[in-house]
Amino acid sequence: MWICAERGGLPGPVAQAEAVAATGLRGDRYFSPALGRDPARQVTLIAREVLEEVARDHHIDLRDGRHRRQLVVEGVPLNALVGQEFRVGEVRLRGVELCEPCRRMARLSGEKGAIKAFVHRGGLNAEILVGGTLNPGASVVPTPPMQGKLPL
Repeated sequence: MWICAERGGLPGPVAQAEAVAATGLRGDRYFSPALGRDPARQVTLIAREVLEEVARDHHIDLRDGRHRRQLVVEGVPLNALVGQEFRVGEVRLRGVELCEPCRRMARLSGEKGAIKAFVHRGGLNAEILVGGTLNPGASVVPTPPMQGKLPL
C-alpha cells in the first residue's frame, strides 16, 4: 500500500491505511471532502503482475511506488471490476473506471515509456462505499456476479 501525502511527491509505503467512505485514504494527497466527492479520486489499485511485466518487458520498474496507485493487488482482474462492487478486507468499494496512465505519472516517475507500457492495464479507480482499515494481505472479494476470493 502506498500513500502520497503531497502533490507531486513520491508515494511512500504504509503498513495500513484508513479508508473513509466517499472521501479517500486518510493522509493521501487526495483526501479531502471537496475532492472526495469525485469517486474516481478515492482509491486506486494496480496489479502486481502488471508491474512485474512492465519491469521485465519494457525495462520500466515502478515497483517502488512511482506507479502512483495506492493498492497493489495480485491475481485480480481489475479491468473486470469496472462497475462492480467488491471488498478489500472490511472496506467495500465500487470500480469506477480504468486508471489509465497519464503524462503526469510519466513525468513524476521519470519514465517516458510508461504511458505506452501501462495503456489499458494501469489499474482501477474505485469509490469507497463503506470505510474501514486496509491491511496488507487482505483478500479482494468481488460481490455477485463475480464470486470467489482474490488475494491482495
